[in-house]
Amino acid sequence: MAASAECLPNRPGLHVPPQLAPADENPRADENPQADKPPSPLLKYLRMLLGISSIPLGILLCFLCLALTGSVIGKVSPADAVTVQPFEISPEIGNRTTLSGKSASDIVVDILNDAAGHAAQFHGTDYYRYVGTGAQPVSLEQAIKVPIQTSYGIELKGVSVDNLLHLYDQARYDQWIIGGDVFSSPAGLVARIRLNHGDKAESWETSPSLHASPSELVREAAYKMLQSAHPELLGQSYLQQAGESQSPKDAEDKYVAAEKVFRQWASDDPQNWKPSYYLSLVYGYRGKAQEASNLASWSQTLSLEKRSSKKRFDSGGSDQEIASNLAQTTKVALETNDTSDPEKTLIALHQRLNTLEGAKSRLGLVFKSKPTNADYLIQRARILDKEATIESELNRNSSQAYEWSSDAIVNLDKAIQRVPENGGLHEQRAILLEHLVAIMKEQRKAPEDIRKKESEEVREYTRALELRPWEDSPLWGAVYAQIDLDNSEAAVDLARTITVLQPGCTAANAAYIVALERAIKSPGEEPEREKEVGDRLGPFLESNPEKSELLAVLDALLINKDREHVDLVVAEGKRRFPEDSGFEERGLQNFLAGLLRPV
Repeated sequence: MAASAECLPNRPGLHVPPQLAPADENPRADENPQADKPPSPLLKYLRMLLGISSIPLGILLCFLCLALTGSVIGKVSPADAVTVQPFEISPEIGNRTTLSGKSASDIVVDILNDAAGHAAQFHGTDYYRYVGTGAQPVSLEQAIKVPIQTSYGIELKGVSVDNLLHLYDQARYDQWIIGGDVFSSPAGLVARIRLNHGDKAESWETSPSLHASPSELVREAAYKMLQSAHPELLGQSYLQQAGESQSPKDAEDKYVAAEKVFRQWASDDPQNWKPSYYLSLVYGYRGKAQEASNLASWSQTLSLEKRSSKKRFDSGGSDQEIASNLAQTTKVALETNDTSDPEKTLIALHQRLNTLEGAKSRLGLVFKSKPTNADYLIQRARILDKEATIESELNRNSSQAYEWSSDAIVNLDKAIQRVPENGGLHEQRAILLEHLVAIMKEQRKAPEDIRKKESEEVREYTRALELRPWEDSPLWGAVYAQIDLDNSEAAVDLARTITVLQPGCTAANAAYIVALERAIKSPGEEPEREKEVGDRLGPFLESNPEKSELLAVLDALLINKDREHVDLVVAEGKRRFPEDSGFEERGLQNFLAGLLRPV
């Protein structure tokens, strides 16, 4: 076996034994008038690549065509070829274990081959039909190739077939070069694995261990690398192994492993539709249809959003220029501090707006050539929104309040056009819409117009959540916006999706309990949903949630007069936050509600 082990994409095996050409097969030099001609540089290069000293030009041109073919296929259908080099094992470790550099690399090769082999067999559901969305399904592309390990060389007519295939592979595949080492640290043994891929180099280390063997640490490092560098392959492998398992426990273990891989992938790349798609398969295979449906819908939404936002806009200048513009804009916007007097505050806001728009102002000069700079538009939208809110407080029927609030959204829309995948801007737009809805309600605008803006608000909070699923504020905004629209089931579905994507997130679990409780329309008559609230509440209280999360859950329970669960949350809140009177007040409210309850 060669010193380095290669994982190459699967191709038909070559079973031709090595052969040597007969001695009289080649003509003598005096019978071939072309024999004394020096070979061309191209001929020399090809011969060197193939490891031969002489071969007819026609055959070399065929080899050149093969390499060009590989290059074209590599562009059309990219794939990876992996070379695993021997690990570096210190003499101290090598003397007291059986692990050598070659055997360590063989462990990595076996893991890669096993993962890729199972992944290649996994086909899942080619088209996952998203329940309730009425949209076209998203296709799952299969692009995994199975590596094989080469162990001996083949020659045909003196031509190295291995070198020929290597020439093709270099043109056809992106090369992954893997190496690593095992070394001692004060806290124990550590395995490190390195990956060089194109112009990118990465490494992963295991935690120091005094008990694990070097072989176990190498395996752990290999899986760490796979989870980060190729999560789709590793997750597909786990799903296939779960499907093949004869033991329910083994199958569940593989599903849990796949879930962990895909959830981390979703966290690392939140705008990619594939991780949540695969998560939907994991939950679907385990019989959790509701979670699978929620995740599938989430995946489809991400896919459609990605397609619609492919067009990018120039944000108006270099990074340094944009940063300078933002700094100046912010400085002008914050020049005048707010006061407790709304009228004085409104005057101050007018002054800020005039400063922003004045032709002779600093910003007027800065943005003269780029009046649509995103940073300027964002600050202008914020000022107009605040001005509209204060104007509405002074005069609830003010037409100016409605116009300024609408203009704020228009300005922010222009900024979002330039940076469409900025989650913070979508959340800000949802907040501006919330303010506009409040003004419209004060002014008794048409209910259908108000409803339209409220639905738009929900979409913006949800879009912000898609772009930043790990942040709490867009989650709460989206859930409460759905509840306000009386879309309680949509709020439940949304919160449940985030609990699956972020199972340890206390805000997600709190929002789910709130959504569940608000979805109960007839307290005492919906035992399944009420039981789910109770099942979720215990683990939530044990997870040390934030005070605001406890209060949100508590208020939702109070609305439905869920006295038993209210007492549990009040007790936890008083224990953890004894200085906060809110829990005492809500506990008293719950007690009085019980006294006033008809016998």
